[in-house]
Amino acid sequence: MMTVRHAGLCLVLSVALGAAGSAQRSVEDDKQFQAALHKEMITGDLRAAIEEYRKLSTRQGVARELAAISLLHMAECYQKLGDAQARTIYEQLLRDYADQAQPSAVARTRIGVKSAVTAKGDRAVWTGGDVDLFGTVSPDGRFLTYTDWNLTNNVMLRDLVAGTSRPLTNNTTYGQFGYSGWSAISKDGEQVAFEWAPPRNPDELHIASLRGSSVPSSHRLRQFEEGESIRPFDWSPDGKWIAVLIERVDKSSLIGLISVVDGTVRPLKSVDWRGVNKMVFSPDGRFVAYDLSVIEPRPQSQVLVMAIDGSREGVVVDDSSENNVMGWAADGHLVFASNRSGTLSLWVVPVEDGRAAGVPRVVKENIGSSWSLGMTPSGTLYIWKRASSPYVKIASVDLKAGQLSTSSADTFQRFIESRGRPSWSADGKHFVYISCGNAGGGTCALFVRSSDTGIVRQIPHPLRYLVFPRLAPDGHAIVANGRDGKGRDGIYLIDATTGATSMIMPFDRITRPRDPDWSPDGRAIRYQEIHGKDVVILEREVGSEKTREIFKAPVDGTSTRRISPDGRLVGYIRDEPDGRSSTFMVMPIDHGTPTSVLSGGKLGFYWQWLPDSQGVLVTKLLTPDGEDRELWIVPLNGSPRRVNLDMHRSHDGGLVQLAPDGRHLAFVATAGEPGAEIWALENFLPAPARKSQSSAR
Repeated sequence: MMTVRHAGLCLVLSVALGAAGSAQRSVEDDKQFQAALHKEMITGDLRAAIEEYRKLSTRQGVARELAAISLLHMAECYQKLGDAQARTIYEQLLRDYADQAQPSAVARTRIGVKSAVTAKGDRAVWTGGDVDLFGTVSPDGRFLTYTDWNLTNNVMLRDLVAGTSRPLTNNTTYGQFGYSGWSAISKDGEQVAFEWAPPRNPDELHIASLRGSSVPSSHRLRQFEEGESIRPFDWSPDGKWIAVLIERVDKSSLIGLISVVDGTVRPLKSVDWRGVNKMVFSPDGRFVAYDLSVIEPRPQSQVLVMAIDGSREGVVVDDSSENNVMGWAADGHLVFASNRSGTLSLWVVPVEDGRAAGVPRVVKENIGSSWSLGMTPSGTLYIWKRASSPYVKIASVDLKAGQLSTSSADTFQRFIESRGRPSWSADGKHFVYISCGNAGGGTCALFVRSSDTGIVRQIPHPLRYLVFPRLAPDGHAIVANGRDGKGRDGIYLIDATTGATSMIMPFDRITRPRDPDWSPDGRAIRYQEIHGKDVVILEREVGSEKTREIFKAPVDGTSTRRISPDGRLVGYIRDEPDGRSSTFMVMPIDHGTPTSVLSGGKLGFYWQWLPDSQGVLVTKLLTPDGEDRELWIVPLNGSPRRVNLDMHRSHDGGLVQLAPDGRHLAFVATAGEPGAEIWALENFLPAPARKSQSSAR
């Protein structure tokens, strides 16, 4: 399951009704709509919600888009109550709001009126900071499951037409009752299977109904062994099986089927720690298709098809490139993404009785992502991709004035695929950053830039993933949490010249060694562990196993604790019990009394000491989801001041790193709007496939 920071914020509903009309709506109208939505989706008081929607839809001067969406919700409330007035409202939408495409399209579907246009073409159906890639789309293409990484860690259901979201689990603060991850909607659109990890307990597979508007009750289908994790991929057409990946404690993975009746596992195949990217059932439910990495270190993957009883298996796509399963069309065409032509494109191969019945062919060029969220029976494929390209940048800054330089001199900018996570060496002569693939996972390329020459070198290394690399004070080596080609997690040391890599501390699920950095003299590695109820900072000599404890304090629900450059203080961010605010705390390293230097509002996860140890650089979150931020300089003695860095387009959690000279700032931003998008891709299947699926409808 993905590890994310605890936000600890109360659940809020976000409504995206379209950027074009949002400027025309009043704040009061939006508040009333959210109040009505709360009655409908959270408290379940449908009749009260109907009255709120009615008032809003008839209010003088209300924006047409908001009136239409209010009528749509009112009709659906009536429908849930079994009231025939629902049809009257749907007819009103078609008659009076035909210009409002999405609400009228839903109304047309509800009352069975045929649309004159069935092909809408490729389009973004959801854009923003909440968009994630851990769910699947419903068979009718209206709903999408996802995980709320920003606020509660609930499993969520997104209405792609109405632009609203509702929780499917009942956390009101982050991880209150458990932590969610992967989810998959059944083929009839009635149920969802999802990963769930109760606090301090192993992963579980749950099933919940998608009917109704309140938070549904879920039942545990299976609990796994300590240290195992579960990823549900797809439901069989008859609803009896769920295709899953089980990641084991020993780093191997199992692909198999779990019975919806009793939770028993039917093993299909053991694979290594990399598992599979996607697994889907054939239209007749007799086979499953999945992709599997076959070569190290060069990325290469095959597409295989296996009978659901495990009796036979065969390769249907074999090429010296990356090939990822995307979906399985109703006529038997298996859809996959491949970079074999030089750009990531969509391909199909006909499959009959579990075997390739023809050669693969490209059907759509340059799709921009190989991450599928599912394919509907009508042949629409939903994919996740970034809204715009991120880049690493260095700019000059005047800390006293709180101003970034507008001059192009002495700056650096380099586009990356994801992450970035820049860091400086203590002498300021070297700068490191990473690029970890479009989706943020996979192999991370590692780059070091010389401040003296401006030359950027890519450092070869065998690790599959890197987390927050840190350069030695003189830039000769790099330390980072990472994972190697055999799936072994730990703290790794990388030679910055040769890329030679060695593990210096294996990962342990109890102590969780993390956040490695260098001692000021570069002779030791400092890292943190959890020892019972305490967080401990340890220092280990490079080249030996000699380790000493240099700090210990209660965990206190805090962020990473960092020692000041002068070695006298320890700083950390403490989340407050209300879940909506946090406090920046400082305490002497010799266990003196912690003191607050900044409180009020919510602070971002990443922060940094100033070079003189007399203050810190932190981000303030202006919105609950953290999409909007500000960068602040917070002196230990003095008034905080804002830096005029535009954080709206910040990437990867708003990580900002100040150079040791205090005059240069490194950060990661996006060229356009931040966040991600869900795209619907249509009309790509071969003509016979489209014809077959039209007749099936």
